[in-house]
Amino acid sequence: MIMDGILQPGARLPREVELARKLDVGHVTLRSALARLESEGLVERIRSKGTFITEPSHRVTFLMILPDGMENLDTPSRYILAGVESYAEQHAISIERCPASLFLSFSSKRRQEIKNRLQLRGVIFETGHCNMNHELVQAIRELELPVVIPHGISSNVDGSGFLVLRTDERTAFFDAYRYLASCGHTRIGGLFLDIPEEDTGLIREISRQDLRDFLRHSGLDPADSLIAVVPNEDARIQEIIRIWAGSAEPPSAILCHSDRIAIRVCFMLQKMNIRIPEEISVMGYSNYPGSQLIVPPLTTIDPLLKNCARIALEKLLNPDFYPPSPNTKLEIFTPCKLIERESVMKISRQ
Repeated sequence: MIMDGILQPGARLPREVELARKLDVGHVTLRSALARLESEGLVERIRSKGTFITEPSHRVTFLMILPDGMENLDTPSRYILAGVESYAEQHAISIERCPASLFLSFSSKRRQEIKNRLQLRGVIFETGHCNMNHELVQAIRELELPVVIPHGISSNVDGSGFLVLRTDERTAFFDAYRYLASCGHTRIGGLFLDIPEEDTGLIREISRQDLRDFLRHSGLDPADSLIAVVPNEDARIQEIIRIWAGSAEPPSAILCHSDRIAIRVCFMLQKMNIRIPEEISVMGYSNYPGSQLIVPPLTTIDPLLKNCARIALEKLLNPDFYPPSPNTKLEIFTPCKLIERESVMKISRQ
């Protein structure tokens, strides 16, 4: 009713008893709803006077465009959304969520009507850590609003004009190798996924040659046989694990593309009666839910997705943040955090 203009700014809501009866809800439900409306800046409670609809200028509303299929636990979008909603609840911010396919189905006129009716201040464009749909990019540009991608990849930066927050995966994985080296591991198997939806030709933002050079300069074995890039298929992953485990010089540690892959690797090694971490250490990336519950708990790197969401909203709230221009390249690298657990063993170098 507030968003549709049925309740105008400055209007006083009925007493709680009357409003609860009118809406056919309990008093506890009503009070909870009013508290949330107040936290979002939609209403203002004045002691001894009542609850009033606030002026639009007192509210900040952002549109959040979400990828379709984000109910999958694997997608970072779920955790970005959780971070956005957590931050919004603590500030006078309203978040209007919209799936990408639905936003694209609207006409240009309808999208402008939504912008004007909600008095949108900006757009949070969650890409699902994939390449962007050019038609969707153009539709978002037509809103002429500041746009932030809270967890993007390098291809999101070129030509979009949007501010792209990027986890510095290159540094994160170099740090992971350094950490394993500090634990005494010199032969480290790198198990990475070939993901067509992300940037091609790179391994977590690293070229194969750069990775070999880094390993060599870090005193680690740079052999091509220790760098595996495979499809996300159990059979291919298991084949690599069997080759490594059965070699004359098996790696003492395996660094995986993600925690999901690392967990699968742990299960495969255990079925082969290979002890973790005594015989082979395993490390992941992403701090996936449950990675701390397997045996042994998984050492990983946390990309701090809720922190990405916070930074995205803070940028949109900045009055100096101007609408996007296709000719600009804007990106910010966000930090990660190493989480040490029991899946990595410290060994003495021979």
